[in-house]
Amino acid sequence: MNTSTQADQTQVALRKAIERKDETSYLWTRGDTQPFVPRVLPHVFGDGRALLALSTLNQRPAYWVIRVDSSWDDDEIHEHMEGILNQLEEAFGRGRCGYSGNSLFWTKRERVGACQCQECSDGRIRARWPMVDDEGGRSWSWMKWPVGFNVEPHPVHSRANLLCAAAA
Repeated sequence: MNTSTQADQTQVALRKAIERKDETSYLWTRGDTQPFVPRVLPHVFGDGRALLALSTLNQRPAYWVIRVDSSWDDDEIHEHMEGILNQLEEAFGRGRCGYSGNSLFWTKRERVGACQCQECSDGRIRARWPMVDDEGGRSWSWMKWPVGFNVEPHPVHSRANLLCAAAA
């Protein structure tokens, strides 16, 4: 099997394992639980053997799962964050007005108070998860691969593991 086919199969299997309704994540208390489906970014950074969970502050507790290079450390994640966000927007869309920066997750009434451009004044345009609203920051963490993947311990992060090189 060639490496490209193997990588595609890994991506498909990861999506199948991750993209299920999450009814357990919450922001502050269990009473704040908001069901959502985590999404896997189609783009793979580097060897893609490590996983990150990334959430924007405006969209917590919803998150995306990103495959990143196994050699990246925390500083390199920060260095690549703009590229990661750009890939998320390319894959899932931008949830902010290109003119005013208003959140397109807001209702039309909330948006037109600050901007009357077509995106903000058209009531049919409304952002939905997994579109990206990165205004205000983001948080991320290393994560473990789901059960069923051939993994090895992460050399630095105990809360994470790496996809075995042969499986990547």
